[in-house]
Amino acid sequence: MLSSKKKMKSELTIGKVLKPRGLKGELKIEIYSSDSARFSRLKKLKIDGIEYAVEHISPEGAVGYVTLQGIDTVEKAELLRNKLITANRNDLPKLPDGKYYIVDMIGLDIVVAGEVIGEVCDVLQYGSADVYVVKNGQESLSFPAIGNLIKQVDLENGKMVLDDMIFPRVVVYN
Repeated sequence: MLSSKKKMKSELTIGKVLKPRGLKGELKIEIYSSDSARFSRLKKLKIDGIEYAVEHISPEGAVGYVTLQGIDTVEKAELLRNKLITANRNDLPKLPDGKYYIVDMIGLDIVVAGEVIGEVCDVLQYGSADVYVVKNGQESLSFPAIGNLIKQVDLENGKMVLDDMIFPRVVVYN
């Protein structure tokens, strides 16, 4: 469990290269976001640790198409197939209030009625609501991010506070 302030990652994984598109090095990518349009103004990104200037990016839902400086042939694009795409947190648009990157939620202590009950180990994304998976030793539980269940997310102190009246009605013990 977190005993001190959680250090947020500066590089975030934002997607994955699926395959080349066309002969001029354009890439079809999978976008890891519920709002892919937030990446439409991205100027640079990294693939396999190498930084590339973005010439053009067009997100289309869960996929998108990107043209990168220096990747101008299908052969060069093919070398990037299945590689993860990262971006610096500072280069990404600010998220709306109450929205967080999943990577920042992993490791948060879950607090119910003033007691730490475990640590977020995964966030599953479903259409209706995200589901948080929490571990406490050998035990695990999950709960949906619905209604007024989440009272506070405190990234600086590494905790998420849940409503102690709603939590027992929605928790699933695995």
